[in-house]
Amino acid sequence: MTHAPDEPQQPAEAVSPEAPEQPVVEPEQAGGAAAAATGEAGGADGTASDDEVTVRRAPKIFAFLLMGGALGVLASLLLTSLFPFDPGTSPASTYGYFSLWGLTFGAAFGAVVAIVVDRVSIRRAKTLRAERRRVDAPEPPAVEGELE
Repeated sequence: MTHAPDEPQQPAEAVSPEAPEQPVVEPEQAGGAAAAATGEAGGADGTASDDEVTVRRAPKIFAFLLMGGALGVLASLLLTSLFPFDPGTSPASTYGYFSLWGLTFGAAFGAVVAIVVDRVSIRRAKTLRAERRRVDAPEPPAVEGELE
């Protein structure tokens, strides 16, 4: 029974694809020869395994939506200030009306840009080999006495 959470699934340091592969030194255990034959460092208890993982930089879509909306509001401010206002309405109400459209179209444009960036990041993804180790935490010490 384990009480400790798994380690995060992120590499400790980035390794370039051109770098020579470092030899993996497996820890010696009771089932060393059997573990080396199966590719697991932990042997029969399964405390370590090699996995293929895909590493990529995925965009934060909310940031693209927020920036697109902000740029749309800014563009609507610029566009409403370039043209003359209707004498029957105030400049603030005209800007408020067009800023709603700018916000909507800007956020939609930001979403399209986020989707394009996400597709590009999928193409640039790299597949690496990662070793997963599971370490059992020691049992917590028994508490003696009474709780009040």
